[in-house]
Amino acid sequence: MKSKIIVFGACALALIACNNQQSKTEAAISANSTDDQKFAYMLGTQFGTQNFSILPRQVGEHINQDFVIQAIRDNIKSSKDSTFKVQIPVDSLNVIANRYNMKVRARLGKAQPDSAAVAAIGGDQAKFRAYVDSVLKAFPMEPEAPVTNQPVVLGENPTENQKFSYLLGMQFSNQLMNIGAQFQTEFDHEYFILGVKDAAAKVRDSSFVMPLPEDSLKAVGERYNEKMKVLREEAMKKAQEEEAKLKEAVAGLRGDTLPNGMPVKINFKVKVTGISTKDENLEAYAGKPLLISYFSATCGHCAHAAPQVVEMAKEFVPKGLTAITVFSGGNNKSGIRKFTDNAGYDDNEKVVWDESRQFGELYSDGYVPKIYLVNPDGTYKQYAAFEKEKEDLKKEIAELLDGKNVEWKVEPPAPAQVDTLKPAAAAPAPAPAPAPAAK
Repeated sequence: MKSKIIVFGACALALIACNNQQSKTEAAISANSTDDQKFAYMLGTQFGTQNFSILPRQVGEHINQDFVIQAIRDNIKSSKDSTFKVQIPVDSLNVIANRYNMKVRARLGKAQPDSAAVAAIGGDQAKFRAYVDSVLKAFPMEPEAPVTNQPVVLGENPTENQKFSYLLGMQFSNQLMNIGAQFQTEFDHEYFILGVKDAAAKVRDSSFVMPLPEDSLKAVGERYNEKMKVLREEAMKKAQEEEAKLKEAVAGLRGDTLPNGMPVKINFKVKVTGISTKDENLEAYAGKPLLISYFSATCGHCAHAAPQVVEMAKEFVPKGLTAITVFSGGNNKSGIRKFTDNAGYDDNEKVVWDESRQFGELYSDGYVPKIYLVNPDGTYKQYAAFEKEKEDLKKEIAELLDGKNVEWKVEPPAPAQVDTLKPAAAAPAPAPAPAPAAK
């Protein structure tokens, strides 16, 4: 996984279980609201319109607005308070998303035109979409739950619809937070929620009058598009400057390299930020048999691998192994702590953060998870496919603790094959432009 809206999808969220306090702040949108408030409201109307109009036809069920709104508030609070837990664990989220994806596929499959209709459509995509949409509208639909605008709890036996609606709210709020991060702004989620509610009201009743006209919302969107262009240019320039500084900083740490270009040894002077420790580098772990896990707190594959690494640490740390998890530089402390809580980390596993990005620059290609088994002299073996290699890893940990160093047999990259005897094939001529349509 690289170190991630469709209508809906399997969103791997490292979050778990509950609180239902209603926000005390009641948002109200008007022409006098700030641009940030208007933009949050506009995003809510876009999310709400799409998911309360299109999605019900695809799944055959109306969305439960109360559970969508509850999930937005829960997830926002969870992002700020690591002790607060949302109401659905990550495994259940994936199960729900997969189940509803199957519903959509089955329902869309039944809505496909037969051969006669295909012939009548004649390849016109707009007509094809209109045909499928008309068929979906004619399919039976589960009745909509009444909207109470009150806090709700999933309880011990929630319905599938309630869980699915809660999942959508989680996705809504994640998107809002991601967009806010791009604008370096924390948008007020209550204005976002107001937009979702008003969009849902408009879907139910076309005569409902939105407090801000469409042209006003469009103008706000255009202003933020321009703002994003400026921020992206600034971010690109900053990233290029930081990359140059990073390469300069690690140049003296690399040392000899393997045939694949990676360092021969782990350099324990690499900077880290201690999370469960007070470490400022890895020097405290030099000369020891090490198991280093390189994870990202936002990576679903890492979330799956972490509990298994924790179990390995419980088995081998008492026998002399030192286990460390290094979290990638793109993470933050609260996200790391939430990840380790969910994975069941204990005192067997040291946790540090690659805030300086030195470890990732030296020992990773940008993909996670990565596992490294390190000999006391600093030489190591990298495991890039944990699920396939975990049994070999356990075997080699045991051998390392018995005094047999692990060995990484790295093959040099194959040279590019160039056939100098044959000339390169000529590129095909471009297709002629189509003749203008007759008027």
